[in-house]
Amino acid sequence: MVKPISARQIALSGIKAQRARMNIIANNIANAQTTRTPEGGAFRRQMAIFRGNQIRPGYNPENLGVRVTRVQRDLSPLREVFDPAHPDANADGYVQYPNVDVAMEMVNMLVAQRAYEANVAVVVSGSRMRESAMQILQA
Repeated sequence: MVKPISARQIALSGIKAQRARMNIIANNIANAQTTRTPEGGAFRRQMAIFRGNQIRPGYNPENLGVRVTRVQRDLSPLREVFDPAHPDANADGYVQYPNVDVAMEMVNMLVAQRAYEANVAVVVSGSRMRESAMQILQA
């Protein structure tokens, strides 16, 4: 017998994925001015890469939902600022700063927060429906 698809489980996977995304965005904002990392060079923006599973014959409902499959570095160019007095300036006096646009990260944070809240609403709504069904059965 095939297990039914659980909206709750799918919403919980969305909550976990969006929480991970918000943590990555917060890390990007925190490092928006980091010119030196342990790996060397300026910090590079990171992005959460999501993956969902398709429903196919013989699927396992526990595998449905969305997950962060990896965290990818943004390879777009770093910002260069002329500041010859900076300790990380190159021979030409330019300092490489992270490719983090704080305004864009804030927009991404709001989008992730709204998606998180939508998934929480699905879980809460499902709980209320179960409670209502139990009250109907008891009447």
